Amino acid sequence: MSSHTNTASTELSFDELKDLAVNDPAAFEAYRSSQIEAAISNAPSHMQRRLRGIQFQVDAQRELHNNPMGSCVKVYEMMQKSLGELSQVLNEQTGKVEISPAPTVENAKVLSFTR
Repeated sequence: MSSHTNTASTELSFDELKDLAVNDPAAFEAYRSSQIEAAISNAPSHMQRRLRGIQFQVDAQRELHNNPMGSCVKVYEMMQKSLGELSQVLNEQTGKVEISPAPTVENAKVLSFTR
């Protein structure tokens, strides 16, 4: 897509990102990487190592799954786990009772219905 030749310093709309991903996946990936790097570089220096580690984990999950939905679900699970850990630490600090998150279903029996 020639209109996005220098996308590293440009903010793109959702529709522009979608078009770039469809028409020029390599340029989309370069844009995505540059935006992530800019966000990490703009973070306070004491947080940058941790942010790079988190991004490494996210990238690893993206590589492990052969479809975007699978990697999205796994990254979501990572975020939920991290949020639960943060909540537990904060509750311990304030003396509040922890509310357990809803249990997740790992496996379920699929029922077939006849018409």
